[in-house]
Amino acid sequence: MAADDPAARGGMQEHKTTAQRGAPWTARWVAFVQRRSAAVLLFCALLGIGVGVYVAGHLSVDTNTENMLSPQLPWRQAERALLDRFPQLERSLAVVIDAPTPEAADLAQQQLVRQLRQRPDLYRSVFAAETEAYFRQNGLLYLPTDALDALAQQLNLAQPFLATLGRDPSLRGLSGLLIPALQRPEALPFDLSPAFNALADGVGAAIDGRNQALSWQSMMGGADAGSASSMLQPGRRRFIALDPVLDFRQLTPAAAAIGYVRQQITALRASDPQMDEVRVRLTGSVALEHEELLSAFGGTGVALIGATLLVAVLLWLALRSVWLVIAAVLTLVYGLLLTAGFAALAVGHLNLISIAFGLLYVGLGIDYALYLCMQYREHRAQGIERAAALPRAAGEVGGFMLVCALTTSIGFFAFIPTRFAGIGELGLIAGVGMFVSFAVSLTLLPALIARLPQGIKARVTKPGSGFAARVLAWPYRYAGPIRIAAVVLGLAAIALATQARFDTDPLNLRDPHSESVATFRDLLRDPSLPPLTLSVLAPDAEQAKAISARLSKLPEVARAFSLGDLVPSDQPDKLAIIDDLVLSLNLPPPAPAAAVTPEQEAAAAQALAEALAASPLPAAAKLSTQLRRLVQSADGADAAAIVSHLHTNLFGALPAQLAQLRESLKAGAVTEADLPAELRRRYRSDDGQYRVEIWPRESLESPAAMARFVDAVRGAAPAAVGPPIGFLEAGRTVVDAFREAFSYAIVAVLLLLMILLRSVADTLRVVLPLLLAGAFTVAAMVLLKQPFNFANVIALPLVLGVGVDYGVYLAQSGRAAPRGANLLQTSTARAVWYGALITIANFGNLMLAPHPGMASMGLLLTLGLCMTLLCTLVLLPGLLNRP
Repeated sequence: MAADDPAARGGMQEHKTTAQRGAPWTARWVAFVQRRSAAVLLFCALLGIGVGVYVAGHLSVDTNTENMLSPQLPWRQAERALLDRFPQLERSLAVVIDAPTPEAADLAQQQLVRQLRQRPDLYRSVFAAETEAYFRQNGLLYLPTDALDALAQQLNLAQPFLATLGRDPSLRGLSGLLIPALQRPEALPFDLSPAFNALADGVGAAIDGRNQALSWQSMMGGADAGSASSMLQPGRRRFIALDPVLDFRQLTPAAAAIGYVRQQITALRASDPQMDEVRVRLTGSVALEHEELLSAFGGTGVALIGATLLVAVLLWLALRSVWLVIAAVLTLVYGLLLTAGFAALAVGHLNLISIAFGLLYVGLGIDYALYLCMQYREHRAQGIERAAALPRAAGEVGGFMLVCALTTSIGFFAFIPTRFAGIGELGLIAGVGMFVSFAVSLTLLPALIARLPQGIKARVTKPGSGFAARVLAWPYRYAGPIRIAAVVLGLAAIALATQARFDTDPLNLRDPHSESVATFRDLLRDPSLPPLTLSVLAPDAEQAKAISARLSKLPEVARAFSLGDLVPSDQPDKLAIIDDLVLSLNLPPPAPAAAVTPEQEAAAAQALAEALAASPLPAAAKLSTQLRRLVQSADGADAAAIVSHLHTNLFGALPAQLAQLRESLKAGAVTEADLPAELRRRYRSDDGQYRVEIWPRESLESPAAMARFVDAVRGAAPAAVGPPIGFLEAGRTVVDAFREAFSYAIVAVLLLLMILLRSVADTLRVVLPLLLAGAFTVAAMVLLKQPFNFANVIALPLVLGVGVDYGVYLAQSGRAAPRGANLLQTSTARAVWYGALITIANFGNLMLAPHPGMASMGLLLTLGLCMTLLCTLVLLPGLLNRP
């Protein structure tokens, strides 16, 4: 295109704004870089290598979400005081075992505990109350007196079964018990139907070659019989509490500890067929942080690669030059490396929010290279030689690039003074990154362009006259109706924005499908052992007892207890019941089971089946049918295997249960000193402080229930601390931080606009579309039912900082443009359009991240920038000028 083309001259003139004329040093600097391009590239290469080495050795990742907030907060200090005395509460790893029977749960727990205790290099402590000798012997003392008395009566009724099967655990022994009982059903003191159903299922499974263990614990007396585990954790769920050793030199500090647990779970299933149906999961703070770290890194890595590729595609659409795209992308990657170097030097680590700085840098940092390349491409299309075109482009847009760095960094820096340290670190890193991007765009990029092939085919776009031109004229032609619509829609958006909410639950920022999160939520619904509790420190046992008694009276509290409350109550009465039970049960001592042949088992099965057939009970008929099937299979080639499965299914767990019952009958009087040492350490510190633990009555899945529990406990014990308080206080802290940051950003932006535009009227014209876009963004979040959270709260101040760039660019170009010119048909608007499109596309890519926190940040940033671009291009031109 000819250099004297009117459109070209317009394109050259439109950028000569006040800010650009005030920054002629950019042209001189770029001219110098062009002349010394080889030296500049060599220097950048050496610096990049040095920074890369430094980053590899000094930049770590802090996965502790507690460090996201200032440690100077009063509730954080109280929490720290508790954790300093009870460090095992800080980083917990919980193994959750669910099994089809209590016996299978006990067996899995015992085997895992045995293996895990062999690795003190990985676990400081391995605690499972049910496996402790203390509880195995004294478990019956933890039942209420009336429940223990009822259990004793049930065991006495089952005494004939226990004694006979203890000596002969086989069908032979079982038939010897049941046949006489079936002949005199009126003498039976209890219903045999549940036992018949369980036996029938076990026999049928044996015939089919399956393992289906019978729960003698349940049959002997319900869930509370025969095992210490049933006293502590009724049902089929067991826990193991681990205090893992974390290696913070590694990217995933808990990888070794978690990996070994998973190895033992796999080995457990491989070693015992009974374990096939046992489900073992990991949760707790360590597992949650470990899986979040994997999710965050995985999502960030994929999103960062996708963002870079998307930037390259959109850059080509904007620049139509492969060489310019290569230069811009190399500059982008280099700036990202230098920013990481600053993060390693100034902060030393990334947290689970600041880890997203790379995506933010790619989305925002590319704009500087884009503006310079677009202006350079336009001058080259006009026939201007490279040696003159690049310095001229830098002189025209360099000032605006600096403004972009200032305004965008304001959105980041606004969080630094707040108590939200996690986003404050992100703000520091990313804010400095904007200046890094500005610097490398005026240093490395010109040096790369100076070494590119000379020919760049491009043309200056002429103002259109068709449909597109008419559409671009609408903001001027319909300026009045647009303003009215903006007022009406703005008021509606403000009304909707009052319904915005903040999500205080950090679990919602994690992958809901990950094992640790799914397990934690499952535990929240289990009232028997809540994972979220509160604690209060007491100076001595007496005050701990008084605090426990006071808090236990609250309707929101299910239980409050300290170390002294873990000593069983009413011991004389309970021991008397146990002594009577020892005499009445008269269990035989353990002895090897009598040998039994398949033929003997078949004969016993036949006799029992015939006796059952005469019973009117439906369950008896079911068992009789299965026993006849067993007899029919006794002559087959698989007879021995079937009998083996039969003994495993029906009697495999019985010896262990009888052994545990014998052990529990040895209970004696106990005191606090007899409690397991690990248990004492959890409730009494080395300096003599006592911890009172408070359990909620409601499930704390909902914020309202959590708030009720916290408010009630704090009302009675203001010094209470714990995760529920942390969740609520963290939410309040973040909301306050957002308000502070947004206020700082507004004030800083207004001051900067006044300095740049030197006009109150123009400043208000630029700010009004931004405020309208902010209202639209919050309203859209309400309509989409998306809350604000710890991760996405940075978006609004950031959108404000980025949006100012668009307004300043148009406002300054409008001053330089001829009266009546349509700013939307200039290269300024095209630069704004392409820059915003690249940024929006990259933040939209962030929405696809598997990490919910990052996805929510991407959603809010995308919505905010879309609304800002819409309001800037539709409302601002009519406010600045009307043709």
